[in-house]
Amino acid sequence: MLTVVEVSRMYGVSARMLRHYEKQGLMRSDRREGYAYRVYGPEDILRLRQILTLRKLRLSLKEIGEILSDPGPAAAVRVLERNLAQLDEEFKALRAVRDVIAAFLEALKQRRALPAGEALLQDERLMALADALSPASTLIKEERRSIMEKLEQGQQGWQAMKDVRIVYLPASDVAAAHVVGDDPEERAGDMISDFVRVTRLWEKHPGLRLYGFNHPSPSDESGWHGYEFWITLPEGVEVPPPLEKKHFPGGTYAAHMIQMGNFQEWEWLDRWVRESDEYEYNGSGDPDDMFGALEEHLNYHDHVRRTQKGEPQTAQLDLLIPVKPKAK
Repeated sequence: MLTVVEVSRMYGVSARMLRHYEKQGLMRSDRREGYAYRVYGPEDILRLRQILTLRKLRLSLKEIGEILSDPGPAAAVRVLERNLAQLDEEFKALRAVRDVIAAFLEALKQRRALPAGEALLQDERLMALADALSPASTLIKEERRSIMEKLEQGQQGWQAMKDVRIVYLPASDVAAAHVVGDDPEERAGDMISDFVRVTRLWEKHPGLRLYGFNHPSPSDESGWHGYEFWITLPEGVEVPPPLEKKHFPGGTYAAHMIQMGNFQEWEWLDRWVRESDEYEYNGSGDPDDMFGALEEHLNYHDHVRRTQKGEPQTAQLDLLIPVKPKAK
């Protein structure tokens, strides 16, 4: 039997990602007698290896779920045929773009004395070739480049950070739910969501926002840690125990949106802040609260209204690191 931390180190998957796979119903963990925390057996490890292999093939978690839930080959054949057809279309589009680029390049080499704009844009044959390309061809090319950038990990991964925004989060009172132990995100999330539904908070506070952070972060081989959720409040709302009313002072943050589960991008955002020419870190300095960083669950307002029980599924998160302008 392997612990969460052992599996995380062996396969390069974060504990948060393992929990996400479990919440999606793709795999499971167990609690055995004599163990104080969740463990993974041989069948669970095999399932994880299957998931990781299929992810390398660019399959979505939904598609992976279709394949793994089918005892026969039918779902796998259907999904792979669909993806193969999509790849064939990409190859055709890329080949068309390549052919046009080659024609443009040859024209430039033959007309070295002319400015590029004159050599290319006044050539009706070349312009006809370019016009024949569909917008989809260009989009596929851009999408492919983006995918390849994001697949590069570690040293080069942070370079894919093209969408970092600097945002100001307004100060607000919040209802806080804090759980330490097994599955703290889910348990704290249930507490907040139940409170929001009982009070119909979205009617009193249409601009409600949900933040969360490790508290404390994992620190030993068990992988146990805490998680704290904050839901913003309007004036005059009472907060029943075990929730606690707190004040969030707000501030300026570097923000980067991820798909749920892509928590490795925290490292990329952290490096962006450290290498920024305009901003510098302005956090708490305390690892127990993620140094003041936050995870905002986007569109929580709609998600919680559509879910009758438990923490709603969140597709996208904003990773947020507190920053301040560098002194000039």
